Amino acid sequence: MKITVLFNLILLLVSSQTFAQDPNWSYIRRDNTGIGSLEHTTIRGDFFNNIWTGGYSSTANEGSLVRIKTSDTLYTNWATYNENYLPNGFIFDIDFDSTGIIWVSTELGIVTSDDGLVWQLYDTSNTPLLANVTRALAIDSNDNIWAVISDNNPSQAGVAHFDGTTWEYFTSANSNFPTVGEIKDIQIDANDGVWIATDMGLVQYNGTDWTHYTTTNSGLSEDDILEISLDNQDRIWSLVGNAIDIFDGTTWTQINQNDWPISNFYGFSMDIRDDKVLIAGSNTTIVYFDGTDWFSEYTNFYMYDCFIDAENNYWVSGSGTVAKFDGTDYTKYTQYNTGLPTNFNNDIFIDSQGRKWFANGNGGIQVFDCPNWEVYGPNNEGLYPNPQPLYQTTIGSSISEDADGDIWFTYDGTSGYAIQVPDGNYQDYAAWVIWDNTNSHPGLQSLEEVEATDDGKVFIRGFNYNTFMYDKNTNTWTLWDNTNGLSAPPYCLTARPGGKMYAGNFQGIDVFENGAWTSINLSSEGISNVRDIAFDANDHMWIASAEGLWKYDGTTWTNWNESNSNIAANYVTAIDIDTTTNYVYLSAHNTQIWPYYGGISYFDGIASDFTTFLDGSSPLAHKQVEDIAIDSFGNIWALTQSEGFSIYNPAGIDGFECIDHTIERILSVPEFDNDNTLIAINHPNPFSSKTTIEVITEDSHPISLEIYDILGRKIQSILERDIHIGKNEITVDLSLESTGIYFGKISTNKKSKTIKLLKN
Repeated sequence: MKITVLFNLILLLVSSQTFAQDPNWSYIRRDNTGIGSLEHTTIRGDFFNNIWTGGYSSTANEGSLVRIKTSDTLYTNWATYNENYLPNGFIFDIDFDSTGIIWVSTELGIVTSDDGLVWQLYDTSNTPLLANVTRALAIDSNDNIWAVISDNNPSQAGVAHFDGTTWEYFTSANSNFPTVGEIKDIQIDANDGVWIATDMGLVQYNGTDWTHYTTTNSGLSEDDILEISLDNQDRIWSLVGNAIDIFDGTTWTQINQNDWPISNFYGFSMDIRDDKVLIAGSNTTIVYFDGTDWFSEYTNFYMYDCFIDAENNYWVSGSGTVAKFDGTDYTKYTQYNTGLPTNFNNDIFIDSQGRKWFANGNGGIQVFDCPNWEVYGPNNEGLYPNPQPLYQTTIGSSISEDADGDIWFTYDGTSGYAIQVPDGNYQDYAAWVIWDNTNSHPGLQSLEEVEATDDGKVFIRGFNYNTFMYDKNTNTWTLWDNTNGLSAPPYCLTARPGGKMYAGNFQGIDVFENGAWTSINLSSEGISNVRDIAFDANDHMWIASAEGLWKYDGTTWTNWNESNSNIAANYVTAIDIDTTTNYVYLSAHNTQIWPYYGGISYFDGIASDFTTFLDGSSPLAHKQVEDIAIDSFGNIWALTQSEGFSIYNPAGIDGFECIDHTIERILSVPEFDNDNTLIAINHPNPFSSKTTIEVITEDSHPISLEIYDILGRKIQSILERDIHIGKNEITVDLSLESTGIYFGKISTNKKSKTIKLLKN
């Protein structure tokens, strides 16, 4: 038998046939998280019951190939933005050969990969194809690839065939392929016969002859065939909109609206598994056959494609949505419940456990606990809580963490929702505390920022020129404004050890300490618009202002601006400080006076020489950078307005090993019984040259260890005779082998196990 193994490699070990991703930059965006972008033109499954689709945004001409791992609802994206896995996000079809190699048809050609890391593009530049728009593909029993190519010029359209070495391209000019207007779909029957759907009938190719079926010479009810499928009797089903014409090689039969449970239904897409049939069509409705009867179900969104999985769930993909229907209930996956909902964001926060939290302008609050996402907003289809019982808003505004490890996040709405997550255990939804203007303070609304002191006080800045304070020790709320302590409307909040809270304003800072406020007037220093405040390891205060970056060491003020440094811009929006190195990181922009510019800068806090990245002259995604944060891996997270998050690390992006961009494959590793009572692990993993395999056995029989590469080739054999009951260690030296994935097959006299080895 063959065994199934799962490959694991890190997110950014990627190249394509044309581009190589910059290892120092990465991005978190709508189109490379969750189900990707907006339009899902195809949906398919693989051997492992994963669901595959494509997310595409026509406005940005971006998108991604998306894998939904149904076992734990985990999403993986192969995106077009920067990563360049695929040439184009408009995906028409997805298929897998007998070993699990993936083939994807796109608007700009055919792409394939055997590991998910390296992708090969086939288009008019390196094949005989006359056009690139690949509408559909199919794979025969010999793993030959067949694809139908469409074009505005019918003479350029045709059928492509690839045997792994040579491409052939059949058109009406070089073969007996009939002249048609549009080629739409392709299927392979049990005898490797090729069936092709066109707008002028059904075409069959047996390897020698082309046969053209139309309404004039067959039982087709219409010539315009939208899609074709094969059932378990090897009959060809032709979807013609308001009917399905079925051909068994001799006789034609039909299913039409007389059989369906609704009238005026027009099918767009069809899938068949065993005796189950699914049709996605007009009126945002599906029609399906469960093996006995026909049913219909309303979906509430426009659909492009459909698929029946191995568990007989009905899947549909369409505009903004991928949905699963189990015969009773729908589960809908959208951009608003699977990843970063939009590229417009208000805040980024990295908690003490390294989890990334985002406040999204149209999606509420998200947590990225790599590789998993949860989304808390009114449009999340009930997959996760939306802690806003009344007057809901989609605008998430801020996230913070208090001294007890509680996570706080806020919404910019009239009801003033501030959510307290005890101990940061965000999945313990029942423990969440929901604060609004009915159980905290009546004026709590339009919340913009939350920040906590180290003595149990949580400050929440509101839009209406005030700040609310919750004292966890007394369970009381206080409103602070210009009548009882604040000198001016606050722009930002920053906590300082000792229970202090700093509130920056137009020309000063209000400081809360020991229950009272004092003020620092900055007008004499020429400092205005205090947008952020930070304190370094030396307890020096740093200020983000309209006049650049300021430092106050307790005696002297120092200013860095565009006239005396290479700072990104004078208007500094946010600061973060690495307390280990004392490096200062900032975001800044000029969006007031043309020409607009902006970016991120960092330096050692002393010299005037910044390392600066500007939009247009670096991979930074947008000039208007509004927030910045540094994680424990040294990655710099920049909130790039309207373009998601740009991530930079001068030592190379780190910390994304949790995202598995490899593809599950069925490899031809030699047969053996897989008995989990034989325990084997290796460490370290990944490793650079050597790794130690620990094997726990119940007897002292010799152990055989065979090492295979990713193609199933044996590269090393070890027979360990000195074995004792319990734990045994075997050292494997792969220092002479290239970086990649290897498999260790461990065998005793009766038991065997395989483990994955990652060499970097």
